[in-house]
Amino acid sequence: MRGSLVLRTTLALVGCFGVVLLAPSAVEAAYGNGRSAVGFLGAAGAAVLLGLVSRLLPGRGLEMRRMEGLATVGMSWLLLVLIGAAPYAVNGFAPADALFESMSGLTGTGATILTDFDAASEGVLLWRSLSEWVGSMGIIALFIAVLPALRIAGRQMFFAEAPGPTEERLTPRIRNTAVALYTLYVGLTVLETGLLVRLGMPLFDAVCNSLSTVSAGGFSPHPSSIAGYSSPAIEWTVMAFMLLAGANYAFQFQAIRGRPLTLLRSEEFRLYLLIVLVATLLLACTLKSNDVSLWDWIRAGALSEETLRRAGFQALTLITTTGFATEDFALWSGASQTILLLLMFCGGCGGSAAGGPKLVRIWLIAKSSLLELFHTVFPRAVRPLRLDGRRVPEDVIHAIVSFLLLYLVLFALSVGVVGLTGVGMETAVTASIATLGNIGPGLGDVGPFDNYAHFPAGIKVYLSLNMWIGRLEIITVLIFLHPAAWLGLRWR
Repeated sequence: MRGSLVLRTTLALVGCFGVVLLAPSAVEAAYGNGRSAVGFLGAAGAAVLLGLVSRLLPGRGLEMRRMEGLATVGMSWLLLVLIGAAPYAVNGFAPADALFESMSGLTGTGATILTDFDAASEGVLLWRSLSEWVGSMGIIALFIAVLPALRIAGRQMFFAEAPGPTEERLTPRIRNTAVALYTLYVGLTVLETGLLVRLGMPLFDAVCNSLSTVSAGGFSPHPSSIAGYSSPAIEWTVMAFMLLAGANYAFQFQAIRGRPLTLLRSEEFRLYLLIVLVATLLLACTLKSNDVSLWDWIRAGALSEETLRRAGFQALTLITTTGFATEDFALWSGASQTILLLLMFCGGCGGSAAGGPKLVRIWLIAKSSLLELFHTVFPRAVRPLRLDGRRVPEDVIHAIVSFLLLYLVLFALSVGVVGLTGVGMETAVTASIATLGNIGPGLGDVGPFDNYAHFPAGIKVYLSLNMWIGRLEIITVLIFLHPAAWLGLRWR
């Protein structure tokens, strides 16, 4: 592993990140928040300076190997989180709180320790949403179009960072792929902002909420999240964009380019729509009646627009790991909460902004299990595992099994660690899955209208690591931390 190349690329990304920090700095200056503006400007200046230092390091024109890409991804995330935490610290956040809020933003989790929204400055509120927008599809992938100017191709970095188990190539060149994805990403953000403003949401709030929706992040400038706007039209609009945020961006791009059936041909996307539909109907029913009779459910108003909207919003916000809320579902019935908990273990589609295990993994494991059962009954039959008509290699299934087992082990470990603080089991379970799956809110003491401020500093740091591990999909972090990955490290 060439240390100079890893460090050069990492610092280049930090420099690009510093440019992003100028936006909240300008907002703070415009609102007269001088001290906070200086904090953002200082963090931006330090980051840009590190980016300039990268120009002095060797490694120009070298192609990055896979292990170097993984090391760059892991190191970049930690550095960016620390730099992103600096403005929070300047605004009075304790060190553990600043780290938690920064990690939550850059991983697109949306869990918060913020208790007094009125005391938070406009720049801080913007930075919370902007950090989600920058982070959710991958900071590394975002700046991949900039790095060719440094003569770093970065292919290994892109695939280490891009969410999901498969590589869905849009164009032959990785730079064009990144540009295509972010053209769609920016376009959806601008479109949602315009629609929300048209529906009566203030411009600042519309920008922040749009950044958080398209990134499947969930930070809102309003203390009551989307519920605070009391507008069914706004809720339906946010639901539509959450649905898109949880779908494969590559397939969406192909649909826009003249192949509209690409999404519908995807087995994963059809499963995604089916789960959202079924979960919405079940939640609507449990919200209105405990009777198992369908007719009683209909008579109770389970299929009214209001009930479907309430149920559908919560179903979408959890399966896409966005984390917005229009209801305090921590107060819902046990049946409703069971459905919501199952959605938290799903995640969105591979190649989307959503976190979690991803539906494509769960779907492939289900198909593989059924295929094994079929081969047990018909041992001489030859039927390969396929996804969207393409054969799935066995090593992909092995990798998925390893990922899901590690996911469950880390989840169980987190439940134990959080539970030792004395919180209820409901809080321990959902705080663990909400951070590991980059969801944000859970149940109990971490419900949608609660926060994580009550946890001890050590647990906040632990849950921050949970978000980091979950965002980089476990394997990347384990390889990054394994001593064997650093054997043979040399400067050039």
